[in-house]
Amino acid sequence: MTEDTQASPTNASSITQVGILLALAGCILFSVKPVLIKIAYQYGGDATSIMTLRAFSSLPLYLLMLLYLCRHRENRSKVKKFGLKAATIGVMGYYLASFLDIASLAFITAQLERLLIFLFPTFVVLISWVLYGQKPTRSVLVSALIGYLGISFIVVHDVNTFGQSVFVGSLLAVSSALVFAFYLVWSKPLIGQLGSSLFTSIGMGSAGLAILVHLSLSESDISTWSQQLVTTGIVLGIFCTVLPSYLVAAAMARLTPTTLSLTSNIGPAITAGVAVIVLDEVFTAWHAIGLILVVLSVYTLNRK
Repeated sequence: MTEDTQASPTNASSITQVGILLALAGCILFSVKPVLIKIAYQYGGDATSIMTLRAFSSLPLYLLMLLYLCRHRENRSKVKKFGLKAATIGVMGYYLASFLDIASLAFITAQLERLLIFLFPTFVVLISWVLYGQKPTRSVLVSALIGYLGISFIVVHDVNTFGQSVFVGSLLAVSSALVFAFYLVWSKPLIGQLGSSLFTSIGMGSAGLAILVHLSLSESDISTWSQQLVTTGIVLGIFCTVLPSYLVAAAMARLTPTTLSLTSNIGPAITAGVAVIVLDEVFTAWHAIGLILVVLSVYTLNRK
């Protein structure tokens, strides 16, 4: 009895350590995504080709998971009841938000994109306030304003350095974060009804169909895609989409939401470091101030 009591805290500590390592690994892979997208642009890609390659190198794995889950009658019944809603919300989160995000990186740095996308929790707060009357506290609003202040430092610097196109890219990235925030708010009840794996599989499959339609309507010519672009797109799909999604899911099973959210706060710093080293992006005192303020904003918001 005594041995069991003594072993329990050790096991709990070990589970937490493994969870943190999984969460950090997932965060690192997610954070490298904008850098790889910038590289794909250098290889002649555009938003359509990059989105298509990223999606279709990851979709087969999600579709196989959907087929596996649908072996059970209970899951098939859930798909019939909630599948259309999940598909609609999935197109919003995995197609529209993704396309806007990728398109933004044609105009802004990987560092700015990551920080703008990182602000989506503040949009969740505002959406919950406007649509559902969940009024935020004053401290939550202060946290949001701190994040916007941090972004303004970097935007002003980048506009002076790169020109007015930064506004276009920032608008696209903010739109992506806003769409993703709506996706999070509206997907929460469906995830409770379907389960995260089934919901994600339906969402990714539906987004894949939307991407096929988008590709067929665009002027993108597959035959012109370079080998380097295709390779980069496949790496994006497998290592920056599928693998980190499962790593984070595994971490969620071992960590509290608070601990998991705190590990994600290093994401913008990882993106900044990799972007400076790989893409030779500048990192000034303005970027440092902006990064600190945005991370502080999201940290305090998650803590509250």
